[in-house]
Amino acid sequence: MRNLKLQYCNELDAVAHPRRLLLQPELNGGASDTSFVVADNKVYAVQESGDVPPKVIADLPDIVGAEFLQLDNAICVASGAGEVILVDPQTGATSEGTFCDVGIESMAWSPNQEVVAFVTRTHNVVLMTSTFDVIAEQPLDAELAADQQFVNVGWGKKETQFHGSEGKQAAKQTASDSTVSHDVQELKQDVSISWRGDGAFFVVSFVAAQLGRTFKVYDSEGKLHHTAEKSANLKDAVVWRPTGNWIAVPQQFPNKSTIALFEKNGLRHRELVLPFDLHDEPVVQLRWSEDSDILAIRTATKEEQRVYLYTIGNYHWYLKQVLIFEQTDPLALIHWDTRVGAEHALHILKESGKHLVYRWAFAVDRNDAVVGVIDGKRLLLTDFDEAIVPPPMSQRVLNPHSYINVFTSHNTTMCLYTSCGQIYLFENIRQLSEEHGRPKTLMPDAELSRLQLANLTIFSKHYLLATHSSAGSTRLLLLSYKDEVNEQGEPCYRVQSSLRINGLVNAVAVASHAMDKFYVQTVNNGHTYEVSLKADKTLKMERTYVQLAQPADQIDWVISDGFISDGNTGSLVTLRNQHLLHMDGHLIGEDVTSYCVVGNYLIYTQINAMHFVRLKDRRQVASRNIERGAKLVTAVDHKARVVLQLPRGNLEAICPRVLVLELVGGLLNAKKYQKAMQMARKQRINLNIIFDHDVEKFVVSVDDFLREIKESQWLCLFLSELQNEDFTKGMYSSNYDAAKQIYPSDYRVDQKVEYVCRLLLRQMNEEDKRFRMPVITAYVKLGCLEPALQLIWKEKKVDASLADQLLQYLLYLVDVNDLYNVALGTYDFGLVLFVAQKSQKDPKEFLPYLNELKALPVDYRKFRIDDHLKKYASALSHLASCGEEHYDEASEFIRKHGLYTDGLAIYREHKEFQKTIYVAYADHLRASAKLDNASIMYERGGELQQALLSAKHTLDWQRVLVLAKKLGEPLDQVAQSLVGPLQQQGRHMEAYELVKEHCDDRKRQLEVLLEGHLYSRAIYMAGLQDEDVLEKIAPALLAYGTQLHSSLQADLELFLDYKQRLLDIRQRQEKYGVGNIDANVDLEEVDLLSDTTSLHSSRYSGTSRGTGKTFRSSKNRRKHQRKLFSLKPGNPFEDIALIDALHNHVTKIAQQQQPVRDTCKALLQLANAADADPLAAALQREFKTLLQVVNVALDEIWTPELLGNGLMAQHLTGPNVDYLALQKEQRYALISPLKRFKPQLIVMDEQLEILQ
Repeated sequence: MRNLKLQYCNELDAVAHPRRLLLQPELNGGASDTSFVVADNKVYAVQESGDVPPKVIADLPDIVGAEFLQLDNAICVASGAGEVILVDPQTGATSEGTFCDVGIESMAWSPNQEVVAFVTRTHNVVLMTSTFDVIAEQPLDAELAADQQFVNVGWGKKETQFHGSEGKQAAKQTASDSTVSHDVQELKQDVSISWRGDGAFFVVSFVAAQLGRTFKVYDSEGKLHHTAEKSANLKDAVVWRPTGNWIAVPQQFPNKSTIALFEKNGLRHRELVLPFDLHDEPVVQLRWSEDSDILAIRTATKEEQRVYLYTIGNYHWYLKQVLIFEQTDPLALIHWDTRVGAEHALHILKESGKHLVYRWAFAVDRNDAVVGVIDGKRLLLTDFDEAIVPPPMSQRVLNPHSYINVFTSHNTTMCLYTSCGQIYLFENIRQLSEEHGRPKTLMPDAELSRLQLANLTIFSKHYLLATHSSAGSTRLLLLSYKDEVNEQGEPCYRVQSSLRINGLVNAVAVASHAMDKFYVQTVNNGHTYEVSLKADKTLKMERTYVQLAQPADQIDWVISDGFISDGNTGSLVTLRNQHLLHMDGHLIGEDVTSYCVVGNYLIYTQINAMHFVRLKDRRQVASRNIERGAKLVTAVDHKARVVLQLPRGNLEAICPRVLVLELVGGLLNAKKYQKAMQMARKQRINLNIIFDHDVEKFVVSVDDFLREIKESQWLCLFLSELQNEDFTKGMYSSNYDAAKQIYPSDYRVDQKVEYVCRLLLRQMNEEDKRFRMPVITAYVKLGCLEPALQLIWKEKKVDASLADQLLQYLLYLVDVNDLYNVALGTYDFGLVLFVAQKSQKDPKEFLPYLNELKALPVDYRKFRIDDHLKKYASALSHLASCGEEHYDEASEFIRKHGLYTDGLAIYREHKEFQKTIYVAYADHLRASAKLDNASIMYERGGELQQALLSAKHTLDWQRVLVLAKKLGEPLDQVAQSLVGPLQQQGRHMEAYELVKEHCDDRKRQLEVLLEGHLYSRAIYMAGLQDEDVLEKIAPALLAYGTQLHSSLQADLELFLDYKQRLLDIRQRQEKYGVGNIDANVDLEEVDLLSDTTSLHSSRYSGTSRGTGKTFRSSKNRRKHQRKLFSLKPGNPFEDIALIDALHNHVTKIAQQQQPVRDTCKALLQLANAADADPLAAALQREFKTLLQVVNVALDEIWTPELLGNGLMAQHLTGPNVDYLALQKEQRYALISPLKRFKPQLIVMDEQLEILQ
């Protein structure tokens, strides 16, 4: 669906009578402006600027071939006399390459310039290396081996075969008729060589003595591989498509002229039918573009010469461009540019020395949904709003009388520019038929008939824009055609005004919002200029709109929302040939293959993905996968349709979710709920968006919603798809801004289903038959099946058939067994039978059970039904209504189902039975090890002794004493029995309080304080009673201080030992790797690592195990933990164990701050003890040193890689993964997440000043 758009035609001056053109490759990132032309047995260096005259760098008679060698920076020239020389293009110095004494007919270098092929005057094929060493030599008329000859398998007779367009006469031809009709000597004896793009094969076209014109295929080692099948009337031009699939040769038939396309094996594959006769218009040159996209055919007649440009798509050849040149200045040669990025530049040299550089680019010519495809004298039009017509077919065909070169359109006006310079104007592009499709034909005036126009664009109602380039500058032409006539009185178009710009303009974009501005892009410097049309119809350059590092091949002016806002006049979208997409100079995407603007979105494709960019904020909002190589053709905004063309040429139409949501949102804003739901259902959009799009608006407009949606099934579908989720923040967040979503005050997203259902239930009238099914659906979504059943049961009394339909629908939504249980829970046996009859239940199953229930008393019947339905709380309430004779059954029912709380509430008035429930509840709590709660329940149930025992087990000594007093037990004895257990649990202060209150023995009280190391409290108590502190407390305090001092020293030594071991292990890991620290790794311990971890040892090669230990049992888990955190030296996970031990050790040290401080303070209070002050100072100093050492070492132990922060995590995934870091991360994952962070060591500043 793409056309060839002429970007510019640059007119340069070269050398007269040129025969070959040599282009230099790109130098230092830029193209050289010097080219080399072979003409009149001389080689000229020509400057593109034209300021410097051509310079002769070589003079050699009868030049038959020339090539610019990139690696040698030299020009290889071959003469007919057999001389091959190398010429330095800078100095003109020559050196001999090789010499052929029999003369050279033709020379061709391989594309990689590693091999050169010669055909000598004696018709020998000679292959040489780049240093002119002979690889092979053999005659052209050499035959293939017998096993390589074509074999006739004899399928059918010639008379019975179908001969297509050749007609029945072809069946009557004899073998002699199909041979060459002309004398071989009358044919052109030229020899042509063409290489395949990869340099592996080349083809030689020549005239054979018996066959006439034919060709042979050789490989790069000079071996003959294939010869062409016998074909009559082949012409001398031959060219091999660079991609290698076809060899193109002109061939003439009695009824048609073609470009025959042969395969490598010499068999004819297909053909390109030419629109002219080769006898009247012979082919002079055939050339493929370097990317194999365009085939150029140069022809010549007595009056003129032409260049035809063909492309192929979906197995159809399209004639895209026809260039016509007068024989007054005939063409000398055509040559495709071989430089990177310039594959679509065609160099045409004339005999007069004129050098024309045509630069084309592929572009889709679209007008909204209408796409036009040029095919010779036909314009194929398809309106994708109406139908998807795959190429080469089309919806409509226009047939002007000339070859079409340009198709452009704007709004309803369409313009065709032909090869002869005529312009056809069509006024209504969407109503082109026999009656409405008569165009207005415009002839060029005398000036324009001599110019080659490029970038032809409709500018306004009566004006066209075009460009014309020459000598490195460009004229912007404003063409007028209103009321213009030429000298012959024919309607014409002429130049209204012009503006010259330095540089070559290769793209033009018209600002569609105001038809008085347009933008032009120059190749030389990447500038994009803004040009305006003044009131006097003159053009003026306003400013440089944007500057790109490299020029773009395609530019478009886009406006968001289709109008101009105060702060936004639009944006300029540019696509460079390096596949970089920019918007106003800001990079949007890389590797972009095509783009298209649809509504508020810029859509662009990459190799296998499509992306959507919102124009107003240039943010990519969505992406989706597409078939590899697909490109955008056009888009239909109001149908959310995007048309893609796949590499093979067929079309694919899709409706992207982003565009569909944009349309659905617009319909919802306009309260067109019917159309919005219709589109959402068609495009499979979740119907939650109808509510989530604008919650407040939906709540206010719920009546409009119910009025718009006529079909009750659609309402049911909407209700059934409701979910407790805001889809504008989840699935469809690409089209919504979460910050702008406003909810009603009584709305919560996690209660959305209930909110919407109740909202609709309030508005839907149950009496309206249209709402019966939606009401039932709403009840089902709310989980209220009983009201739905009651609604159907009520309807049965009015319309039995409708009730049956409603019940069938309800059974579709709900499982029949669940619905039967709900009906049974209504205690209405008529409703139960109604539901059971519509189900698949066997009457033998439910009728006996229902009859049994009918025979029971009402309350006990309800109890049995609720018990059957597992509604135990309701069943217990019905059982309580049955009286005292069911107390035993109620007690057992409560124990069985754990209904203690419900039972206490239901039997609140039954005091005695309530105590029984209390005791049962207490037994249950005690069995669950909840002794504190059990003690309270026993007390309420009157079991004080059991309450006392439960309180004792929890050491709730205050409650124990209260219960003991109620039971009349001696409080002192009970208190003494609690002191020991409290001390065992470290609750020394509580034990002291208990002894102090219930024991007058001062000595016992002091012993409790000293055993709990509560020395400050002991000194306080002794001081109040005037007792000798030194005699009773000092020995124990001094001994504890000495022990604590030794413990701190041991903690410091242990910390330093663990730390040094960890640092040594890490040093070995850095040197030898994680898996090679210890060769004696136990194979059982390898399972402690994940399957992807590699441990290399002499016994284990690192092969991953598919199944490892699961450690599911608690015993195995504990064993695994002991093995993993073993501090035994040599453990393969010793570093992990040390980190775990260090974390525990530092935590223990941090918790000792208060005990150490209290001990030092107590020692200072022993003023008369000689050893107290030195011991306190040593203790404080030792602990301070310990804290400083630990605090300094924390960052050394807990490194960033152990923390696993984001900076390190970026090396654990992706193509550049750091496997060493990944292996370490897997090892550290075995550590508890809390212990991977260094412990918080908060140092207290309240040190005793007198000990400093």
